[in-house]
Parts: sequence; structure tokens; C-alpha cells
Amino acid sequence: MKFIIFFLCVPLVYSEIHRFITTYTAINGKTIAGTPEFSAVTTLDGQQIDYYDSNIKKMIPKQNWMNEFASTEMWKKYTDIRENLQQIYKNNIHVLMETFNQSHGVHTYQRMYGCEYDDETGDSHGFDQYGYDGEDFISLDLKKLRYNTSVPQESHSDEVE
Repeated sequence: MKFIIFFLCVPLVYSEIHRFITTYTAINGKTIAGTPEFSAVTTLDGQQIDYYDSNIKKMIPKQNWMNEFASTEMWKKYTDIRENLQQIYKNNIHVLMETFNQSHGVHTYQRMYGCEYDDETGDSHGFDQYGYDGEDFISLDLKKLRYNTSVPQESHSDEVE
């Protein structure tokens, strides 16, 4: 009996899409004790690389390779930026509540922005999206260079008549 062995040569092309995403979340209203009113998380390729919240008021590196950067002056500046954003988001959530005629309840305001890069093609694109109470609110259309709203222009109310 003879065995014939065939070697199949298939070139393996491995393409990876890299994603860098920062998410800010503000919460207003009565929540579980200890829940921060503002938090910020940055991920790279699905791995969390930093964290900030309104309770600890500092950025925490979440990967060992971030520790060296965390000791720089730039890290301090990024921490200051997030502290300032904390106040901006606190103000924005109140403006949104007024806009939607809401005087009470727990409400969330989020922003997610970042970019994706494809190793194989070199293609990249960015995104900037906002959400309110778990629904899409505003997103940036980079092709038309304008923000689009997903929310009807009418006001909503959470008050019982």
C-alpha cells in the first residue's frame, strides 16, 4: 500500500482591526451607594487601559505597559481633563433633563469616541457618539462633517399627570 501525502500550501493572511475607544458616563439621580456620578474608561483592542471616576478622582492605569506613561506630566494633564469633564457632564445631564422636561429620576448621559485601524488595508475611521438614558442621541458623520441627532425634536416627560 502506498501513501501519497499532499501538502496544501495556503498563505495565511492575518489582518487585525485595532480599536481605541474612550467612554464617558454620567449618572444623575439616586443610585446604589458608592456608584460614581461620572466615570471614564479607555480600551485598546478590547482591553481596558485606564479608568477614572468621580469618587477616586484620579486616572488608574489598567495595563502594566501603561505604568511608565502614568508617571509622566501628560498623565497628570489627562487626569485634569477628566476631572474637568466630570463637571461638564454633570451640567450637561441637567440641561438634557430640562430639555426633555424631566425633573426627577435616574438618568444617564454617555459619550463614546475613538477610532479603528485595519492593519491589512491601512483603512481607518473615527467615531463620536452620544447617548442619553440608553438611547442613541447624537453621532458625528465624518463624511459629511456634521452631527446627526437620533432623538425627535419633541420634548419627553417623566412626570405623571
